[in-house]
Amino acid sequence: MLNYYKLEGQTPVAVESFMEWSLWIISAQTTVMINELRQSIISTRFVGIDLNPGSSNSNSQPMVFETLVMGGELDGKRNFYPTWDEVIEGHLKICTQVFKLSP
Repeated sequence: MLNYYKLEGQTPVAVESFMEWSLWIISAQTTVMINELRQSIISTRFVGIDLNPGSSNSNSQPMVFETLVMGGELDGKRNFYPTWDEVIEGHLKICTQVFKLSP
């Protein structure tokens, strides 16, 4: 079963239903960061759905943020994160990797 989340400030908060999530997501600003480096676009956003539900247990957090690289040597690379702070750090690390790999 999928769980749905919305952002309150920078904090993911569970919502009660798909309908509540879908009404929120259509009007929400979900882009966290986006960078274009040479031949790549690195896009990080809040998706509001646990992107790794198989790992959910009482000790894990839902992976509701995603960073995706489009183009270049890391094309298709995706990372998932549970918190705002982790997604910012992860986005910047991937930007550094893309920059180092680019000619």
